[in-house]
Amino acid sequence: MRLNFGPMSALVIALGASCAQREAAPPPSEEAPPTVVLAQTTADPVPADMSAAAADSGAPAPAASEVDAGRKPSRTPDVEYVPTPQQVVDKMLDLVKPKKTELLYDLGCGDGRIVVTAAKKYGVKAVGYDIDPQRVEEAKANVKKNGVEDLVTIEEKDIFTLDLSPANVVTLYLLPRLNVKLIPQLEKLKKGSRIVSHDFDMEGVKPDKHLKITPDTGGEREHQIYLFSVPLKKEKPKPAP
Repeated sequence: MRLNFGPMSALVIALGASCAQREAAPPPSEEAPPTVVLAQTTADPVPADMSAAAADSGAPAPAASEVDAGRKPSRTPDVEYVPTPQQVVDKMLDLVKPKKTELLYDLGCGDGRIVVTAAKKYGVKAVGYDIDPQRVEEAKANVKKNGVEDLVTIEEKDIFTLDLSPANVVTLYLLPRLNVKLIPQLEKLKKGSRIVSHDFDMEGVKPDKHLKITPDTGGEREHQIYLFSVPLKKEKPKPAP
């Protein structure tokens, strides 16, 4: 028997085939969330490696499960995170020589390598502060991995809201204008407290020491280290040209 399909029947068959193809096709894969890159928010001159975080000889990053990457900072961080090379960390701490009876604050602690090193090498109590939840979780994982939970605390806070007066030692890797912004807080430190800054000085304040170091990890640039002590040695403003 011969079947004769009219135009309407052909249309129904074509639509049915199209629906069958859609049902058989696998669902589109869910796109991965975009990578969040913290842009530099200042025109201050910065070293070349301030433009992107590069791996170095410091502490290994914790597993992804240990990092709270879902939460965003309470405000845009002032600087892009770039780890301080471990040799620079060691030299910074060697300059300030923290004692077991002292307290060290690291402002913008990143993965916590400075506070971890200070605790392990000098037995000093240390607190690392960072505004980025991801950095805080990385630092906490690093503290736990190195077994220094009894000496080191990591807190998610805006460093410009902190009372720094309890600290005897403060470590920094910020930018020139941010170091200057911190001066009113740093002036409240106890007499004899030390401040050590990676790469950037503090306009209007004379450092006690200024060192240059080139890590021997290969391909590393020259790094600057500035040591200050309290009371800060204020410099007279330079006369306008």
